[in-house]
Amino acid sequence: MAGLRVLRGLLGRLGAPVLSQGITAGTSLLLQVLAARALGLGEYGAFAVYLAVLVSATALYTGYVGDSLAVLDRRDPRIRSALSASALLGLALCFAVGIVTSLILRHGDYVAALLYATMLVGWLLEETFRRVLIARQEFWKLVWNDTGYLLGTAVALVAWFATGAPVTLPMLFAAMGVGTITAIVLGFAQVPPSERRGVRLKAVRLSGLAEVAAFAGWRSLHATLRPAAQLAARVLVANLLSFTAVGMLEAGRLLIAPLQVVVNGAGGFLLAGFAAGERKGRADHGLARRAAILLTGATVLGGLVLTVFAHPLGTLLTGQPVDPVLLLGWVAYLAVWAAGLPYVTEVVARKLARTVFTVRLADSVAGLALAATVLVLGGPVAAVPWLLTAGGLYSAWRLGRIALRTRQVRGDEKTVRIDLEATMRFPPV
Repeated sequence: MAGLRVLRGLLGRLGAPVLSQGITAGTSLLLQVLAARALGLGEYGAFAVYLAVLVSATALYTGYVGDSLAVLDRRDPRIRSALSASALLGLALCFAVGIVTSLILRHGDYVAALLYATMLVGWLLEETFRRVLIARQEFWKLVWNDTGYLLGTAVALVAWFATGAPVTLPMLFAAMGVGTITAIVLGFAQVPPSERRGVRLKAVRLSGLAEVAAFAGWRSLHATLRPAAQLAARVLVANLLSFTAVGMLEAGRLLIAPLQVVVNGAGGFLLAGFAAGERKGRADHGLARRAAILLTGATVLGGLVLTVFAHPLGTLLTGQPVDPVLLLGWVAYLAVWAAGLPYVTEVVARKLARTVFTVRLADSVAGLALAATVLVLGGPVAAVPWLLTAGGLYSAWRLGRIALRTRQVRGDEKTVRIDLEATMRFPPV
């Protein structure tokens, strides 16, 4: 009975962050369904690559800036100035990446390139406000912020449909841009003035930049690994098979979006909670295990239900039936990620970002190598998520062991962390 009460309490605390992720994912689902049904599988495959670049850029930026807001002392003037300088540089680089990516995918389409790059910068600026709210553990304000994104995007889509013009990729980017502007305004209004004032870029010091980079550099690389691996998998499928095959791959992933909402929402909640516990010296060492059981169980059960209805759900959402084997592969991939996520956030909260990166790098490289080998040998696209899952099994097990080991160590915290980083530099694959 005590265990059930603990799980009920955990579910209650997860309500707001999961709802927040649900709103954001619901908006993304709306856009992806619209793209899949209106653009066809080929153009939908291109749209999926655009989204993969967006997700990768977001992971890199929020891993460096956003997670640093939660784990580091953002009230320290040195840290605040260093994070502000890092954010501005990150936004400029992502604008350039957006332009280049779009011109590669749609050669000569400068309108689409400008819309996509501008939307990408707006998305990251919106994400900055979201991460401040997450760091403050004000998850219900986060819900309002994400609701603004949904409403802004929906209004833009309705206005476009009223003109009778066809659905195009630039139109989708513009609608997303309207949603991000709405969310930015709400985020600015909801973040307290104390979080915005006192930032002076002229006061940026090398010591502050070095302290931020020591954590954020490895954390951002780690946060980028998973979306980058999925982007690489899409590129492999596009080159070895076709954009239509990418569309088939994405159609299967689209069906598990509701499950991914729960996992992603839990990730933000857990990192903020573990970071707060570490700062106060009151970390809940049983939280990771309880969260892993809850998230993995919910993912497996929900995934089995979705697999049973793979054909009708695929037809409803994308206009094409989805291969149950492909869908079950994505369920397995997400279940393994859900099992390891609580331990990832626990170890990251202890600032062992390089350790997590090296483990996850081995996971990603192994999965991509397996996928590339099978595709070159003529394997089906349905095998891709299964092969990506294989690497994830290693990281879930390894990070669970690291989390347990760091709980048991006491004494000089600085010495402990240096020793752990040294032993985990090149983990066995």
